Amino acid sequence: VPLVLQFLIGLTITGSFGVMNTLIVDLNPKAPATATAANNLVRCLMGAAGTASIEYMIMGMGRGWSFTFLALLCAVLSPALWVIVRYGPEWRREKEARVTAAK
Repeated sequence: VPLVLQFLIGLTITGSFGVMNTLIVDLNPKAPATATAANNLVRCLMGAAGTASIEYMIMGMGRGWSFTFLALLCAVLSPALWVIVRYGPEWRREKEARVTAAK
């Protein structure tokens, strides 16, 4: 079961990365590479922090509660992707209007 879940998570997380990267590039048309690099840096730092802390979580909370906590964290943060998909185009238009007005 864990291997199947890892496959499904890996399959679906790629889509969320694509959505977020597209929005970041669209919101920063003058420096898309810098914006993407900053996004990757933050994502990798969060992955490193998670990797460094998971062993302590398992020792302190136990295996079951640690992964239950992580699952709940994912469930709570998942609506953020919906917000990006829903409001991203509007944010892009607002930024384009501000840039055009500033010229």
